[in-house]
Amino acid sequence: MIYWIHRLAHQHSVPILSKFHKEHHKFVAQHEISWKWNNILLFNDNWPSTVDFWLTEVIPTFIFVLITGQIWLGVFFYVYAAFIQEWVEHNENFKGYFWYTSGRWHLLHHTKYPCNFGIGTPLWDLLFGTYKKLT
Repeated sequence: MIYWIHRLAHQHSVPILSKFHKEHHKFVAQHEISWKWNNILLFNDNWPSTVDFWLTEVIPTFIFVLITGQIWLGVFFYVYAAFIQEWVEHNENFKGYFWYTSGRWHLLHHTKYPCNFGIGTPLWDLLFGTYKKLT
């Protein structure tokens, strides 16, 4: 679900997603991203990046948890988003690839998109032809 929402944010078919996701890409390109205390409140970097995060990850995850009743997934997502995500997702020194697609693999998405939309796993990128290997 997150993979497809992320792709929609790049295809301009949902203008509000595209607007905030474009701002998120601009911000990441111009700043070094790291964990800050405001991540505990699910506020990331700046307002446009936070709105993007809520539209593409927080709200869809919350809806999924409500529909499926998988409360554990909501707890897991919160802990990851509040305490781990900003340490690894845009960190060029993080090398968890192939087991975990963040760090350099995700940053490739920021510089060579449209590719590597998946968060956490390359599975969806492999299945839908948007996978780009790190060189």
